[in-house]
Amino acid sequence: MNQYTVLAAFYDRLNADLDYGAIHDFIKSVLTEHKTVENASLLDLACGTGKLTNLFAAEGYDMIGADISPDMLSEAQNASMEAGVHPLYLCQDMRELDLYGTVDAAFCCLDSLNYLTEEGDLAKVFSRLKHFIVPGGLFIFDVNTAYRFRTVYGNNTYVYDEDSVYCVWQNFFDEEKSTCDFDLTFFVKDKKGTYRRMEESQRERYFSPETIEKAFSQNGFSLVAAYGSLNKAAPTDTDEKCYYVVKRNEE
Repeated sequence: MNQYTVLAAFYDRLNADLDYGAIHDFIKSVLTEHKTVENASLLDLACGTGKLTNLFAAEGYDMIGADISPDMLSEAQNASMEAGVHPLYLCQDMRELDLYGTVDAAFCCLDSLNYLTEEGDLAKVFSRLKHFIVPGGLFIFDVNTAYRFRTVYGNNTYVYDEDSVYCVWQNFFDEEKSTCDFDLTFFVKDKKGTYRRMEESQRERYFSPETIEKAFSQNGFSLVAAYGSLNKAAPTDTDEKCYYVVKRNEE
């Protein structure tokens, strides 16, 4: 799980096309639909550079952002200072989540759960969340689908050229193990105009809908809804992500 070290400094530049506003609106609509009040306490699990954390904090939510990467949290803290908001950031492995109290709801976006690659990891996360989401509270998350792993990731190579950083992203999908390895090579230009090479490797794991449902249902959560897109359409075989809404069971 020690990933997003080199990538942290360039993550937002390389993902400039991510529509955080649309993700925020989806989460907000689900929270509103289920009567989670606007000053509620929320956990942004695997918060990364804090884009969503800050959007909700600016609306008055009591925000906690947790992430395993100190480098990503550093970026998030800087962004919060610039935005004039003050979330609580915690450097924690989601499998060992340990909050100071409970939250009214939580969310985990941008396929962060797919980075749980060891057997039983997904169940561990739901087991920890059970302790910190109030009974009746929601957990909203997305995961990458089989279509994304096989077709979009596959064994494809992508190239990103943004400002002073050039990145080559190579994918290696193992169907039998349901994992995809990513080898990232960065060429970063310094003030002298010289490019420095840096490398980072990551891995994601595909989880079937059955595996996901077993993980949350055996750890105190029930399915509320599953969507194939942020506009709440029903899932299809060609969706790249599936968006889940689950509810912490009442005691």
